[in-house]
Amino acid sequence: MNMKLCRPDGKLFISCLAAGALSVIALHSAEVKADDFSKRFYLNGGVGVTKLEPESSTSALIVSDDSDVGFHIGLGVDLSRFISLEAYVADLGSAEIEFLGANVGSIDYRVFGLSALGYVYNSRSGFVFGDEDTSGLFRREGASVYGRFGVGHLDNDTDRVSFRREHPNHFAFGIGVEYGFSNGFALRTELLSIDTDAQYLNVGLVKRFGSVAAPAAAAIVAVPAIISDKPDETEVVAPPVVATPFVSPLIFFDFDLAVLTPESTQKLDGLVAQVKDKDSMLHVGGHTDWLAPEAYNISLSVRRAEAVANYLESQGISRERLTTVGYGEVRPVSDNDTEEGRAKNRRTEIQVR
Repeated sequence: MNMKLCRPDGKLFISCLAAGALSVIALHSAEVKADDFSKRFYLNGGVGVTKLEPESSTSALIVSDDSDVGFHIGLGVDLSRFISLEAYVADLGSAEIEFLGANVGSIDYRVFGLSALGYVYNSRSGFVFGDEDTSGLFRREGASVYGRFGVGHLDNDTDRVSFRREHPNHFAFGIGVEYGFSNGFALRTELLSIDTDAQYLNVGLVKRFGSVAAPAAAAIVAVPAIISDKPDETEVVAPPVVATPFVSPLIFFDFDLAVLTPESTQKLDGLVAQVKDKDSMLHVGGHTDWLAPEAYNISLSVRRAEAVANYLESQGISRERLTTVGYGEVRPVSDNDTEEGRAKNRRTEIQVR
């Protein structure tokens, strides 16, 4: 009784869910420099279901049960915002074999290999082919779609079934989704194919080690124009920046809005009463959560800062005393993975200088 493994002309059944897949990647300009990317090592592991399809040379010898439970472990490194390299070992279970209706044993599948993962989309950064900021890919945070391509080796074992292994060295293809958190943990689900013999659909957990460099804030700054006493000369002068912590009040906003609530205007009225007769400068910084592309969040944070500044001006604070900055999502004060945390990040902070 002979079974043939890794047939080269079979169908390609893509099915893996915790390995990776290399897709075509296009480099594009971004606010975060590639030089600043932090290469981080990571471990991952997971479990899933497998489909194993050795080819039989006779109709009397068939695969009676081609599905099993598999598991894998892997060690990887993030080489750039778009590419990771990963080595993995997996036990894919076994295929049960029958001869003329009687069970004659099983063939076990084990694989190990090296593959590259190409990240093509991130919920915070958008597609890598576009012009959006890449900070989500930079930190491997939020939801990402990736592809995998690699090479490996197939190892088989059996107790009673005679088999001939063809092409033990194989290509691996896969596609997956990963959701990364700010603490370095990530969840993965992936569909992987080991040539044509074995497919693996799994879920897994990833843990990255080390810190990641923070990208520079893409802030849009609005400063008042100070008119000189010389005719036809206008000079824009930014007020001096003093490193002081923000002061109350914190002004919070509803999702995707830059509209002041009655509670917010009461807080601002109290601030006006304290600083109206003084000559101090007021710096208003706008912030957002991360539930939109970063370019949009920058614009939204500017509008929130301007809403506060406009109200302060309407209450008698000279516009020359006000500056506004939109920081977008890059300065969170709470966890963006929860609604409560995101609500705390939808804010403006006011510094009195």
